[in-house]
Amino acid sequence: MDCPRTNTPLNEVSIGDTKVYFSSTGGVFFDNRQIFHFSDPNLKTAQVLVAHLQTLPTECIDLTKRINCPKCPDIVMMRRFFTPLKVVELDECPNCAAIWLDNGELEKIHENHLTPKERELLRLDMANNHGFIQVKIPKRRYSVDAEKPESKASSSLEKLAQLAYLSLLNG
Repeated sequence: MDCPRTNTPLNEVSIGDTKVYFSSTGGVFFDNRQIFHFSDPNLKTAQVLVAHLQTLPTECIDLTKRINCPKCPDIVMMRRFFTPLKVVELDECPNCAAIWLDNGELEKIHENHLTPKERELLRLDMANNHGFIQVKIPKRRYSVDAEKPESKASSSLEKLAQLAYLSLLNG
């Protein structure tokens, strides 16, 4: 299989008992549903893969260009968001359900990972707001100086985002 961005051969690596394919530029290919073995930042396999991908050089690549599936070369991959927060847009094959993540997207998935309690609060907030969410993300996510919301009447989602931010600072 070849990298859909650079057309160079993908490298195969086994992490645990799962084979994944990565490009020399840090992109990674997951076969059908394999991404769920790596999407939780608390999993050892996820930590190992992220550590390996961070050692690879980054290149300036046009991420807006539509790509074909490495497994099904005649099929153009769909773009979709991985989480309800709509932070990471990934490429998914409509034929084989494989996922392509560009360099840095797995790290973004880990940064925005929701616990089951956070997912339930998000689901309730979305149900109360007819499917719309409003998230005020600090300008600098990991800074102690990040701005705090001005109003005391903040939504449960804003409180959730604040708690997640504080846990990142303390963790």
